[in-house]
Amino acid sequence: MNTEDTNKLWMVDDVAAYVGLSSFTVRRLAKKGAIPAAKVGRAYRFRRDDIDAYLRDQYAKGVEDAAA
Repeated sequence: MNTEDTNKLWMVDDVAAYVGLSSFTVRRLAKKGAIPAAKVGRAYRFRRDDIDAYLRDQYAKGVEDAAA
C-alpha cells in the first residue's frame, strides 16, 4: 500500500463497503464516537488507518469476551 492510499480520507459509503455495514450504521457509530472520524461540515471523513485500528480493537474485544 502506498502512502497516497493511507492518507486519503474516506467517506461514509467507503467505510460501509470496507467493513460490511450500512451507511446508516457507520454514521451512527461516528456520531457516538465509537469509530474515529472527523466531521467536515455535515459529513464525516475517516482515515483507513483509524478504521483498521478500530477493527483490530473490536476483534481483540471479541476474542477476550469469548475466552472469558
